[in-house]
Amino acid sequence: YGHMGRTPETVTKTFSAPGGNEKTVTVELFTWEKLDFVDQVKTAFGL
Repeated sequence: YGHMGRTPETVTKTFSAPGGNEKTVTVELFTWEKLDFVDQVKTAFGL
């Protein structure tokens, strides 16, 4: 599907509503690709 092996990144997006309102948010993309819990998972499974 094109989503495997992507590098996680944080981006800022601005969304505009039809009434002229804008909202800017910072979102993290491809969070499932992060490896920051590898040690915790290994410990939990006794690896």
